[in-house]
Amino acid sequence: MHIYIEFERNGIVYMTDMDMQMLIELDKLEKLSVIYSHEMRYISKRIRRDIWILGENSRKLAFFLNKITKEFEFIKDNNGTDNSFTLNTVIEYVGELSKYGIFYNYKLGIRYFKELINDIQLESAANLIEQQWEDVFKKEDGYKGFLEIFDDIFTKCINLHKDKFFRKLKCSDILCRVVEGTGHNADRFIPWPSKTNNRWNPPGKQYLYLSYNDKKMQYNDYLSLNEYICLKEYRASIGGKYSFCNFEPVTEGDILDLSYNDVSLSQIKSIIDDYYNNSFKKIVGDLLLNSNAYEKYKNKKRLKKDLKVFIDKNPVDKSIIEESYAKQYLKMICNCVYKKVDEKDEDKREKVYKSFHVLSKYLESKGVTGIIYPCTRTKKIIGKNLVLFNVKDARPIMSSIREYIYV
Repeated sequence: MHIYIEFERNGIVYMTDMDMQMLIELDKLEKLSVIYSHEMRYISKRIRRDIWILGENSRKLAFFLNKITKEFEFIKDNNGTDNSFTLNTVIEYVGELSKYGIFYNYKLGIRYFKELINDIQLESAANLIEQQWEDVFKKEDGYKGFLEIFDDIFTKCINLHKDKFFRKLKCSDILCRVVEGTGHNADRFIPWPSKTNNRWNPPGKQYLYLSYNDKKMQYNDYLSLNEYICLKEYRASIGGKYSFCNFEPVTEGDILDLSYNDVSLSQIKSIIDDYYNNSFKKIVGDLLLNSNAYEKYKNKKRLKKDLKVFIDKNPVDKSIIEESYAKQYLKMICNCVYKKVDEKDEDKREKVYKSFHVLSKYLESKGVTGIIYPCTRTKKIIGKNLVLFNVKDARPIMSSIREYIYV
């Protein structure tokens, strides 16, 4: 039996019996857990997108999916519920999928499945964080709310290890702002108190919004990267006339970096792996400085004993672990809460932005002077913005003003 289906890239293709079997196995995969149905559907989506090659590896992939799914069906309780199913169970499923990868798609490699696990963790966290973000004060079922969790991390880690999470503004930083029209002087680039809800400030508050980069970069022959980001954030119209102005910092401030759009979760996790690898190399190196190390450590028990003694005398740097876990959480927040907002109705804008307003107020109360956050208006480039809570913390550079017609 052959079935015709629409295939988005090339029109109509034929689906074989084994392709149909693959769809059956994917359906069983998606229904493996009710509690973690979102994560299981995500795995199914990635298999369809990256692993399954229609009409080629269907037979082998269907066989292994069937085998793995059957193994994990036994995890369910005797009454058929999946209360014992956890996120670790989902990750173990991917581990089993990886184990047989060489048989159904050898090109993927172990690295692909490690990244898939990271992506699943992000997807899983997104569900919870997005719910908490809707009301940062709300608590459910005895769990802490968003602001409480953030306060714990800020107080116990971020604020204790400022060099890992904060930046100081430098004269070499590129800070840019755009306004509509031409013929403006420097004062025009200083914002007035807002009459509307903006991402970080409610009406009546006056914050300074700038595009941010720590070095000058070009977007094309006509625009710097900062200028392009300004136009996108301003939602500039083609053919419109605009003026750019660079700013210089008046104070270096304490700028919290909440822009994790240029780093992956696996890179953040590697902070701990790199630390342990480097520590182990140092331990072995120090032990081998002994002139008779070869004879001494032919006895593996002696090596293990000396390694344990050395590790006990050189405990793990707790700040490294704290940095990695805090940055993993901030990365998850970055992936969840920064979204493009096109609402024009003020009530809807207030609803979308209210959690940002609460967070900025909280950070101001902690002595933070500004936030670096991702540009959400385009995915063509990795852009960053800066909001300063005090508009006088940076001033416009008159000589930098230039006019531009957006084409």
